[in-house]
Amino acid sequence: MHKTTTTFFNLWVLIFSIFGFNANAQTSLDNLTQKGLADSNYIEYNHPAPLDETHYAAQLDGLGLHLDTGAGSTQSSEPDLSSLNHCKSLVYRTLESLPQEAVNHLQNLTLSFDNEARRGLGGGSTIILRCSNVTDEELVGVLVHEMGHIEDTGVLQGNSYTGESEFKDGSNPIYNNDPSLDFYRLSFLGEKTLRPDATPLNFVSGYAMSDPFEDFAETYNYYILHGDQFRELAKVNDVLQKKYDFLKNRVFNGKEFFNGDGSTAINYLSRDYDTTVLHYDIQKFLVV
Repeated sequence: MHKTTTTFFNLWVLIFSIFGFNANAQTSLDNLTQKGLADSNYIEYNHPAPLDETHYAAQLDGLGLHLDTGAGSTQSSEPDLSSLNHCKSLVYRTLESLPQEAVNHLQNLTLSFDNEARRGLGGGSTIILRCSNVTDEELVGVLVHEMGHIEDTGVLQGNSYTGESEFKDGSNPIYNNDPSLDFYRLSFLGEKTLRPDATPLNFVSGYAMSDPFEDFAETYNYYILHGDQFRELAKVNDVLQKKYDFLKNRVFNGKEFFNGDGSTAINYLSRDYDTTVLHYDIQKFLVV
């Protein structure tokens, strides 16, 4: 080639490499579109990594939440701007990746950088999330778990005129027409009492056996971040199948989540203690 032609060609190669164009781009897009139409009830996360955390941090600020990023922090736990923006970016991208009904119900969010604080607390319309001394993968897992509590105790609500059920959330009664009761009663007789026929294999984790509210939040997290494994376990366990069906039909309006690559071995005979520390592909999950 002549020098000018070579320079022009190299310039286009540079542009194509920067923007990720390739000869199969349109074919891949067409295939993705066809797959999305064919499997409309499945969500497969496959989003690229973020380019600018400052941008996503600002997006979180614009959601209209009552956002606290320093209340109760000691001087040693005050975050620098980079750490704060990183956490806010992860939180925003997680919220954008979740079904929006629960996200819309979230009103108060505190981001803590106190290493001695609990990793997360959630319920009603409030979440407190520790951003320090956790991996990105774990932080997102904890946030999804806490959003399960928002769904359970904030979105799915009963009415007092129907009377009080056998379950209480602390001192707060769970009313007889609360949709969550159908989930709780699969494994519990009350908030502190397991059904006599309940076994560890009826839960997605050991922590889920703590009480019906943790069972809901752990199962919610597992449904979203580990949906393919959940479906496999449900095939051999009737209680897990009922829990899966509850979330599918009563919470996610038929949406199911596929995020596995087949590399994670499924142990049908035991459960991990905590779903929030299980491995998943965070870049496939997070929306940019």
